[in-house]
Amino acid sequence: MKGVDSSHVSTDALEAAKELACRTQAIVAVSGAVDLVTDGKRVLGVSNGVPLLQKITATGCAVTALIAAFVALQPNLALEATSFALAVFGMAGEIGMEKANGPASLRMHLIDALYGLDKESVLSKLKISEYH
Repeated sequence: MKGVDSSHVSTDALEAAKELACRTQAIVAVSGAVDLVTDGKRVLGVSNGVPLLQKITATGCAVTALIAAFVALQPNLALEATSFALAVFGMAGEIGMEKANGPASLRMHLIDALYGLDKESVLSKLKISEYH
């Protein structure tokens, strides 16, 4: 994942991410306006989220913990689980942003939104697609 201080878009790192995924046989995620997730062969794009999330310290750590939880439940579908975790976190940001006035209030509303998400909400707001 890229840090919030990066001036590049996620697609700039796509080839390097695919190479790293192939070499390590791991899933690699690159965050950005569209988060890219690859196993080296397939690439999924996740379009959930809001730009203000990158202004909140530790959201990368939080989403990484969420990814770990999703992958632990579906280790044989790690590419999809990683994508779903990024989408869920992003949609919580979208919901939180409806009430937020800035980064501090977004942090609070993000946590509330994560707590309140249900299956129906997630499935209706999911923005994951094959990326080419």
